[in-house]
Amino acid sequence: MGDKGGSDKRGLFEREALPHLDALYSAALRLSRNPDDARDLLQETVLRAYRFFHQYTPGTNCRAWLLTILYNNFRNGYRGAGHEQVSLTPEDFEREIESSSARADQRLSNPEMLISERILDHEVSAALDALPADFRTVLMLVDVQELNYQEVAQVLAIPVGTVKSRVSRARQMMRIALGPFARRRGLVR
Repeated sequence: MGDKGGSDKRGLFEREALPHLDALYSAALRLSRNPDDARDLLQETVLRAYRFFHQYTPGTNCRAWLLTILYNNFRNGYRGAGHEQVSLTPEDFEREIESSSARADQRLSNPEMLISERILDHEVSAALDALPADFRTVLMLVDVQELNYQEVAQVLAIPVGTVKSRVSRARQMMRIALGPFARRRGLVR
């Protein structure tokens, strides 16, 4: 393939995969529940995705493909086992994480919005974190990452019917958990 093939691969990877870093970090944080572990998991996922990018089919859902790698990294012993501590370059990785943080900060530059979103975010995060892992994962992939049921089934290697059932039960658990908060805020009666 030569040097030209390597630069083609890198360019395609940058166009197809890197725009999904925010979504991957969000998923990694939700799975690991720790910012440092989430960054490590993201780093390992990006490294593996780049290494195996020849297996990705351009034109398909790259985010779903990346989330599959991320979820498999997490499930297959990432949670503390000897995971890789390498990125494409440390500077590139840090730059990507900082830029995703800067984009999040720009959305919340309005002080009233910041307070409102932090309170709501805290309540929703607490309710989501309280869900059993299987339900939290499917809900995150469907409602946060916006994957369809078939894509979630592929990411998690489970039947579509199981995905639908878990999403339904997870949403019901979230409604129950957030009910008192919504009533206090006058959002529902």
